[in-house]
Amino acid sequence: MNNTKTKGVRVERELANKFWQLGFAVVRSGSSGGGVRKRFAPDLVVMRNGKIAVLEVKYRSKDSRVQLDIDRIYKLREFANRAGAKAYIAVKFSNEQWRFVSIEQITQLLENGNNGNSKYIYLTREYVTKNGLTLREFVEREFFTNNDIINYLRDKLSQ
Repeated sequence: MNNTKTKGVRVERELANKFWQLGFAVVRSGSSGGGVRKRFAPDLVVMRNGKIAVLEVKYRSKDSRVQLDIDRIYKLREFANRAGAKAYIAVKFSNEQWRFVSIEQITQLLENGNNGNSKYIYLTREYVTKNGLTLREFVEREFFTNNDIINYLRDKLSQ
């Protein structure tokens, strides 16, 4: 396995473990992005209390932007729709925290022509930092109501 792919697998597992430690059920697709499947599979499927999010995971150690294949964006959205899930791109730049950008935000960029008719769209570090949710914001927004948050934090803090 090449170094880039190894690093990708490592960060996918890191994020999956983080969700697991927070009490989520998590599934990582073993060959996600490998091009060997006839059907699309996201990098991670994250579940809690009947709510589901599907994630494509991106990590950059040096680059100031993340390249996203537009076809994979639409396939992620279709997968999420079939599962009744929310779709996000989880992005981590070196020495920064995880950020979660919704597929709705990205498709809005595409509809505004921000890809310049390319087969890729690029999310800059600045865009992700400004518009992406932190892990806490993502968990609170997608998986909890206000009462759930209070109970969840009470349970976690009492352990």
